[in-house]
Amino acid sequence: MRDQRERMYIIESTMKNEFEYALEVNLITQEQHTHYLQELKALTDYIYEKYKNDLCFYDEDWLKIHAYYERVIALGFVRERTKNNLEYTWLIEM
Repeated sequence: MRDQRERMYIIESTMKNEFEYALEVNLITQEQHTHYLQELKALTDYIYEKYKNDLCFYDEDWLKIHAYYERVIALGFVRERTKNNLEYTWLIEM
């Protein structure tokens, strides 16, 4: 099982890249980009702080992560390969 911080780093970097790509090709506005980054930062900051010394997530946090995942994959601009990478990173060990 991967370290949870490593998993969150992969998720965070994947989504930052996806949001940047969507902004560059005009799929989202600067305001949407900023909003998506703020939402991602809130989740990752929470996880990094709560799990700085823990190796596994608690059930309530899996639910938060899964809810974020569901919102992200529902966004029309997120590419299929990104969705697949997120699914692998997020859900493979649930």
